[in-house]
Amino acid sequence: MAELYKKTTRVPPMPNKNTLLFLLAASIIVHFTVVNCHAQIITCAPVVPCRMIRHFPHDINSFTQGLLYHAGSFYESTGKHGRSGVKIIDPESGEVRGEERLDKRFFGEGLCFWNDQLYQLTWREGKCFVYDSRSLARKGVFKYRGQGWGLTTDGKFLFQSNGSSLITLRDPYDFKRISKLQISDGGRKVYRINELEYISGIIYCNIWQEDLIAAVDSLSGSVLFWLDISDLRPLAGPEAEAANGIAWDSEGKRLFVTGKFWDKIFQIELPTIAGKKASGHLYD
Repeated sequence: MAELYKKTTRVPPMPNKNTLLFLLAASIIVHFTVVNCHAQIITCAPVVPCRMIRHFPHDINSFTQGLLYHAGSFYESTGKHGRSGVKIIDPESGEVRGEERLDKRFFGEGLCFWNDQLYQLTWREGKCFVYDSRSLARKGVFKYRGQGWGLTTDGKFLFQSNGSSLITLRDPYDFKRISKLQISDGGRKVYRINELEYISGIIYCNIWQEDLIAAVDSLSGSVLFWLDISDLRPLAGPEAEAANGIAWDSEGKRLFVTGKFWDKIFQIELPTIAGKKASGHLYD
């Protein structure tokens, strides 16, 4: 039986050169298609283009991790070991009015203003530093578990991201965790949530390595719409990296965005989508 099998078994012919080249090209196309799918966000909520109003100077050497606007000044948290800190910046000139540097052990991250104080996260060090908002004198430090990425507040509580699809609600008095908010778009989780800014019931979220900002319902965690700021990066200088930094002027109703090593802070129009509400909060 073995001898019969040997005689009757046929060896398939080797593919010719053209076939091999075709298969190789096809595999390369499939590979890059798959990589491209993973690199892009598949959106269900509407995508809104941004409209630039004007721009302000920004330090091209700043690895921006957090941005806010308060009392006529920009406040910025910068990252990188040995280069991290908090700065108070004059919007018109870009001049630094005050600065507090972090020890080189710490990598600065998200920043928010609450009760005349600044809260600054660190990436992997598990420390949240608290400063006086006027003098930048350090007033305290909180400890937390996991990574720190973005930070914002609704005036009562703090919202913190850690690069996952979750935003943690925290007590500003002791930084203890209260609850977690799952961020999703059409039932699909949204990952790599970075810098945050709370505006009228909506949390605006930078997404790491994307030029899209997710506008998230602060109660349900659902993405209401996406703000596409990809047209801004080519205008932000030759060294411009990922978009990161969202600030809101609550008195002047102005929205600002920037990024890592961008040479400008852009004022853009706050988009309106007819009929959209954020869990009872009118979107304005």
